[in-house]
Amino acid sequence: MSNIKQINIPDLGDVEEVEVIEVCVKVGQTVGSEDSIMILETDKAAMEIPASVDGEVKNILINVGDMVKHDMPFVEIEISENSNEGIKNQDINNEPEIKTETKKEIIEDYAHDELSISKPLIPDLGDVEEVEVIEVCVKVGQTVGSEDSIMILETDKAAMEIPASVDGEVKNILINVGDMVKQGMPFVEIETITKVNTKETKASETIVQETLNTIADTKKKIPEKTRQNSQPINYKNTSIHSGPATRKLAREFGINLLEVKGSGPRGRILKEDLHAFVSQRLNDKTSQVGFQHSQPDIDFSKWGNISFEKLSKFQKTASKNLHTSWINIPHVTQHDDADITGLLALRADLNKENKTKVSPLAYIIKATVETLKLFPLMNTSLNKDLDTVVIKDYFNIGIAVDTPEGLIVPNIKDADKKSILNISNDVMSLAKLAKERKLKVEQLKGATFTISSLSGIGGKYFTPIINPPEVAILGLSKPFENLSLENKEIVNKKLLPISLSYDHRVINGAYAAKFVTELSNQLNQLEFLKESFNES
Repeated sequence: MSNIKQINIPDLGDVEEVEVIEVCVKVGQTVGSEDSIMILETDKAAMEIPASVDGEVKNILINVGDMVKHDMPFVEIEISENSNEGIKNQDINNEPEIKTETKKEIIEDYAHDELSISKPLIPDLGDVEEVEVIEVCVKVGQTVGSEDSIMILETDKAAMEIPASVDGEVKNILINVGDMVKQGMPFVEIETITKVNTKETKASETIVQETLNTIADTKKKIPEKTRQNSQPINYKNTSIHSGPATRKLAREFGINLLEVKGSGPRGRILKEDLHAFVSQRLNDKTSQVGFQHSQPDIDFSKWGNISFEKLSKFQKTASKNLHTSWINIPHVTQHDDADITGLLALRADLNKENKTKVSPLAYIIKATVETLKLFPLMNTSLNKDLDTVVIKDYFNIGIAVDTPEGLIVPNIKDADKKSILNISNDVMSLAKLAKERKLKVEQLKGATFTISSLSGIGGKYFTPIINPPEVAILGLSKPFENLSLENKEIVNKKLLPISLSYDHRVINGAYAAKFVTELSNQLNQLEFLKESFNES
């Protein structure tokens, strides 16, 4: 038999409340009595709080950042009723016997319905290897349907809901907010009820056997030191072993202790291991990705009142990506004005004729793809060694979408094979999904060229930053009216400011200027654009 023991915070001395700075275990992990469950930190020191019993972690009652005090419960551990003191006086090699009455009760309870525990797994995440859990949507004991969301994951550019996939009652949640998860990992245990169609006797025999197996498994989990006092405990424990001083140094260095191999007893991580880890990283050229962010530490309150607002995950990711792009890619930007007078007139006619509302962007995307066909270097990428250009025979056009969380860039797959009307529908659909944070991973990967449009806002020319691993990006500003002479007559034209940023390692200035000139030409191929509006 087993029971759940709730472990409380020990006496903290003169300190009333202490902050949790690290949780060292996960639900489902087997721990020994000396293994650390969490680390607390006061103003002057850090302290590890051990499990104090042997068993399996069933529930973690605290989170990083919580303030805890003496006698607060912080973890629930399932321990064997006979695992420690009581078992010493018993013959543990004798298998427990299930009494006849117990077997009868099991048969009566479960002859018609079969209870089972289902462990849904993290589905395919596309090109992303690990994703952060940003929200857990259920609690233990809650009844869920197969379509109900269990948690929400967030990549650098999108959030995705992970459903239960089965109907039943949540018995155990295997993840926490902030965890990094990957494909194939179990994330929840759900108790499901299955109607048994076979004979009652067969169902009963199965359940009795399962109960016997459970007891046998419990026996196997009895600590080795209890069976043989001369041998140490042999737990399969994945917790990190290191002292408070070492952990503090790791935080100062920004080191993930999971990546460090300990050289101390039982794999304990020492300060020397951290120094060796840093030295190895500094000497590993493949791990260096350009300059690091730096910002002066200034006390702005000296000049007046200030307040603070944390950057969102999207904003921090965007900052890192833009900084990396800017310092690693030699940007050059080519500006021009494209005459779209005829295009806007054609658009008005086609919208009226087809009783629809297609934005100019769809026409521009179609014209851009035709231009990319004539200038294939704009549709390439550099390989990781920076010595080969990867030429792509497909055209996936990224569109920068402004959302409350920041810019997100989904892409239209195979834009060269789609009509202007279909491209317009894709633009609206992707923009809607982006603003609702419902984009799928595959909709964010694989772009070959990006268009960033400010034409609905204002301004005239800007320098868009390239979205690696692409080598160019097209910026669109707000069209403006311009008077010019044609055949000695003053005409009013509608001009579109365009700004092409390109990677000078791949593309030279003459090539970029010719691309921009050809794009202006393609925007005036009105017959082609008309035929492409609703082509099958």
